Amino acid sequence: MLSSKLFPWQKNKKKRTIYKNEKNEELIQELRSEGIADEKILTAIRMVPRELFTEKLDEAYENKALSVECGQTLTQPFCTAYMASFLNLRETDNILDIGCGVGWSTAVFSKLVKKVFTIERFNKLLDIAKKNIAKLKIENVQFKLGNGYEGWGDKILFDAIIIGAASEVVPVKLLESLKPNGRLIMPKKYDAGNQKLLLVTKKSGNFEQKELLDVKFVPLLNEASVK
Repeated sequence: MLSSKLFPWQKNKKKRTIYKNEKNEELIQELRSEGIADEKILTAIRMVPRELFTEKLDEAYENKALSVECGQTLTQPFCTAYMASFLNLRETDNILDIGCGVGWSTAVFSKLVKKVFTIERFNKLLDIAKKNIAKLKIENVQFKLGNGYEGWGDKILFDAIIIGAASEVVPVKLLESLKPNGRLIMPKKYDAGNQKLLLVTKKSGNFEQKELLDVKFVPLLNEASVK
């Protein structure tokens, strides 16, 4: 999804490639400076061209959230990397991604795990995400239009679950979808609108919770209908 406006660096293919590579590497170095040390995660981010997922081309490689269609956002790269690092994602994992949006974080996760199942409630965003993922020839992502609170269904259990929107509660059906020793990470909303990333680990049938850093995400919508 690209803007019709051409910036100076876009007009020449060679300059465009150099610009993107430089900006991408600047982003990687910034993530390193903020404590992201897992080279697998940094490589995954490097492999996914963020400008493909936003019309704000001059801001594509800045370490910040960017607005997209339907009032949603393209997750800040640091948050995507941070969540992936605490989930300790493995190549054998099947994971559930709640709220894929236009698909950037989903594409990054796909480089780290066996398969990504992702749910999006906005049909328009889901269509965009499917097209973006197809352009990158990523084949280990399965999409569903639906309410993230309800989980994937089909009695599938996941090694990890990532919720890309804030909620005051951890959805019960998502907790029930975790394998033993499974991990769930989400922005939890507290009083006064404050949010913190929450890591939940399933151990011996119980759920251990750990609060992480302060964040700001769009709300997780719990509505019966999808748009």
